[in-house]
Amino acid sequence: MADVLPHSYWASYGFALATRLRMLRCMRGLTQLRLAELSGVSRSLISNMERNHYNSRRSADPTLSTLYRLAYALRVPPAVLLPGVGQPVGEPCSDQSQALPVVAVVWPEVPEDTARFGEAYLAAGSSLRDPCFQLPLGEV
Repeated sequence: MADVLPHSYWASYGFALATRLRMLRCMRGLTQLRLAELSGVSRSLISNMERNHYNSRRSADPTLSTLYRLAYALRVPPAVLLPGVGQPVGEPCSDQSQALPVVAVVWPEVPEDTARFGEAYLAAGSSLRDPCFQLPLGEV
């Protein structure tokens, strides 16, 4: 497999998710047990997510349904739980803020957002870090 990002890269997103989840749970006045009851997610999974811990070698990596269940129980948009939701994934997550995020996602913003990847990128796969795009004629 070519050019796979290291575990520590993805763990940075897990730490930001952990911070957000705990902050929102505490803001709502919920214990882990009560959040588990409201969301249908086990208390141990919530604890693991808040510590960004899955097992001795991996950080927490929740499923999409888990994130939606937690967002539902916390009564927040799912994007509030996701770090870096308004930015392309490029660098390790730097969103380690201790404040709740302001979520205002606008996409697409620029023509590249909806353009096809260039042929060289498609052929090389993930070995090229920065893709080029095929923009329709007349768009820059």
